[in-house]
Order: sequence, then C-alpha cells, then structure tokens
Amino acid sequence: MGYAKRAAPRLRVALKGMLFIGFSIQIVLGICWMCCNFGQAQGFGEADSVLYGGLVSILGERREIVYALQLAVGFFAGFLFLQSLRPVGAGLAVWRGLALLTVPFAMQCHLSLQPYSLMGSCFLLLLLAVLKAKISGKRVWAFLLAAAVCGALHVGLSGAADPDRLTAPGHSLAGAAASRFAWPTLWNDLVAYGEELRDILEPVAWEASLSPDNISLAQERLESQVGKQAAEEYYLQMARTGWERHGSMVLRQIGWDALGYAATSAVFPLQMEGRAYDSYSGRNYEVMRESAPRLTGAYVDYGCWWFLWMLALSALLLLFRRIDDRTVVEGRGSRGKAIVSCAGICILASGILVAALTMRGAGRMDYRETIAVNALWFMGPLLLMGGQKGE
Repeated sequence: MGYAKRAAPRLRVALKGMLFIGFSIQIVLGICWMCCNFGQAQGFGEADSVLYGGLVSILGERREIVYALQLAVGFFAGFLFLQSLRPVGAGLAVWRGLALLTVPFAMQCHLSLQPYSLMGSCFLLLLLAVLKAKISGKRVWAFLLAAAVCGALHVGLSGAADPDRLTAPGHSLAGAAASRFAWPTLWNDLVAYGEELRDILEPVAWEASLSPDNISLAQERLESQVGKQAAEEYYLQMARTGWERHGSMVLRQIGWDALGYAATSAVFPLQMEGRAYDSYSGRNYEVMRESAPRLTGAYVDYGCWWFLWMLALSALLLLFRRIDDRTVVEGRGSRGKAIVSCAGICILASGILVAALTMRGAGRMDYRETIAVNALWFMGPLLLMGGQKGE
C-alpha cells in the first residue's frame, strides 16, 4: 500500500494525460466532420414540432443559421454545466465544452434541422438548475423556475404538446401499452384477440406489423370503428395478449431499448451487428453517412471505442484518487454528500426520461432523443480533468 500511495500521483497524471489525448482526438474528428457537413442538410425530412418549425421560420429557414445556433447553445449548455460544478481556467473550460459538443451522436443532432439538439441542451440546463437549487440553497425558487422553463421548452420542442399529437389515435397510456407490448407480433397474435377485435384489425394487421410507425394504422382503424373510449379497452387487451404470449421477448426488447437510450455509444455497435432489437439507429447512421461516409465511419467507430476506454480510465483515476490520502480527506463530509446528491438527481431525471421513451412503444428507440443523458457519462471524466494542483 505504501508503494501504491507513492505511485498514485504519477499514475493520476498519466491517466489524465490519456484522457486528454483521447478527448482531443474526438474533438479533432468532430470538428472535421462539422466542416464537411455544415453546408449539408441531413435527410431526415421536416421536423414534426410546431415550436421548432416556428423557430426555423423565424431564422429564415437558413440551415447554416440554425446549425450555428444549435452549436452555440449546445456548447454553452455543456460549458456552463461543467463550469458550475467545477470551475477551471478558460482554456481547459473551452476544451471541456468542445469535448461534450463533439460526441458523435450529439454532433449529428447539432447539424440537423431537427429539434433534438435544442432538446438536449434544455435537458442539461434543466438538470443544472435543479442541481444549483440543491447545492447553493440560495435563490431556490429562481433556479426551480429556470428548471420549469427548460422543461417546458424541452416538451414543446419535442412536439409532444402539439394539438395534433394530443388528439392523434393511440395517444394515451393504453395506446402506448398496445404499441409497446403488441408490436411486432401483432399479425401472429391476431387469432388470440377474439372475433370482434380480430375482424376490426385484420385489414391492416399485416401492414401495421411491418414497421413500428405503422402501429398507427391499427390505432386509427380501431378508434374510427369503435370510438376512442372503447378503443382503450381493446388497447389493453392487445397489450395483455402480447405480454402473455411473448413476455420474455417483450422484456428483452424493453431492456435493449432502455440500454440504447441510456448508453448509446456502448449499444450502437451491437445494433449495427444486428444483435440488439429494432430501432432507428440504422436509419440515423445512414443519414449521417450521406456526406463524408469514410470520415463518418471513423468518427463514429472511434467515438464508441473511446466511450468504453474513457470509462475504464476514469475508474482507474478515481481509484488512485482514493489511494491518495489527500483526496480521501477531500472527499469526506459535505462535499461527498453533495456529489452523491448531484449524481442521484441526474440518475433519477435520466431514468424518468429513458423510462418514458422506452415505454411509449416498441421498435422506436431513437438515440437522438437522449443525447443529453449520454452526455452525463462524459461529465464525470471531464470533471476529473483540471482543478487545483495535486487534485
């Protein structure tokens, strides 16, 4: 143990150096990808969010202006989050902000005419406001108000509160349960639904089972035939049948979706190998590769590889911090409790978002919706960089 204590400071310096080099490579790749794609429009189509569509219209529908805004807000959110929790010098602070900005899946969102970049920034700022209210104990209501505003913007940008979305067929907890538990086995389970429900769904059941988005065909037909209120009971019947006949498969699908949302960089390579479950990841990646495909492949592959090594190096760095007597003392008391509280708040908020997205329907996992959740994995390693001498 005596040797470990003597070696700990030098090993910590070496580990910080490796983290710095790893993140710097990501930054360089991210900036190169940004330069190649800044003048391009990714082929996602128009955003189905009234608030985001209005913002794009206000900016004259100039994608370069929208991209610049999203990049600036994304950088500011990450920069402010890290500086608020652990201030460092200007140079290192900018480097940390760029490290968050250039995470591959986040960078794709920053350079697309979709609301996910601003949604992610709002989620980070919401978390920061809650953390500041918890830590500072001052101006609590002001921070909570800021959190509420960021939360409202996140929901508004997502389109979840749009009038046409609220009145759409299947927009209910029961409708979401039917989508989550009944797809993609809708066609196979048709015989188990009972005669009345089977007769209603049979004309659209095959097409509805081909794509997770097509579940809306079954929901539209069901509500047009029996009305919205009666359809709720049928949705629950579909969900119950799916669970009873395919419970283990449903649980496995839910697990893959949750992991995909919460730790995209770790799960994405498995999705590309076909070892996971239906998701939008393949489509998103193809869109990302439309311009500079070789650079995109290298950028994404490195990002996924670096994510795992970043976590391993950070775990070793934390271990050597604990071995060092100075940091053991430093981690006790109120500061240690504050760190645990902050981590708990981030985990709780992220868990709620991931659970809501996972349970809204099967086969709809879209990593663009949780770029902020995935950014939190990078916060810990980046917070370990810098600080006072010897830390």
